[in-house]
Amino acid sequence: MGDRGQVCINGVYLYTHSDGYRLAADVRRALARRIRWDDAEYLTRIIFDSMSEGDHGGELGYGIGTVEHYDLNNPLITVNTKNQTVRVGDSFYTFEEFIKVNE
Repeated sequence: MGDRGQVCINGVYLYTHSDGYRLAADVRRALARRIRWDDAEYLTRIIFDSMSEGDHGGELGYGIGTVEHYDLNNPLITVNTKNQTVRVGDSFYTFEEFIKVNE
């Protein structure tokens, strides 16, 4: 079944099949670079690179789409570049606050 998770950025969904348990940490690591926060296209790629690090070019495990999956094992993470906020389930953070979660 996997350990599925998704990040949504402006209607684009980044999907992991097996690494949902570490998805928030991957997003946190990408945001901690403090670059392209206001550029959804670049930040989406930066987050995807963080998610799929070590598996670039692989066939399975990660995907990019426009559909939210409702059978996730982990809460949807929503990144809003306009407001520079992150939502994880029912919790909201600014980018700066999210970077500091679980430090």
